[in-house]
Amino acid sequence: MSSKKALIVDDSTVTRLMIRKIITDNSGSWDIHEASSADQAVSLLPNLPSLDVVTLDQNMPGEISGLDLAARLQEKYPAAKIALITANIQNAIKDKASALGIQFIEKPISAEKLQTLFAGT
Repeated sequence: MSSKKALIVDDSTVTRLMIRKIITDNSGSWDIHEASSADQAVSLLPNLPSLDVVTLDQNMPGEISGLDLAARLQEKYPAAKIALITANIQNAIKDKASALGIQFIEKPISAEKLQTLFAGT
């Protein structure tokens, strides 16, 4: 049985480590990839034929925002569960996440906030 695949995209090393720990502590064996920007994540995509779960920050260094990346990911990985995990809680950001059909999770991150993202995976 192949392991599930996750991509964590956040410019905060601490946040990436926390999400990784939550995944490994609560969801079994996962193949976890990390990127510190949406631009870096785009460069990883050719080597990731499938993804089950993606977590994205909104505001990161580089040319691409988390929401911009989410739209690209939905095209390449239509079955992946995607969540925008951000401290940017503006209604416009929430509305765009909702329009894309991705989960919106406010920072600070916790295992409880990620439960629905990993339910059924």
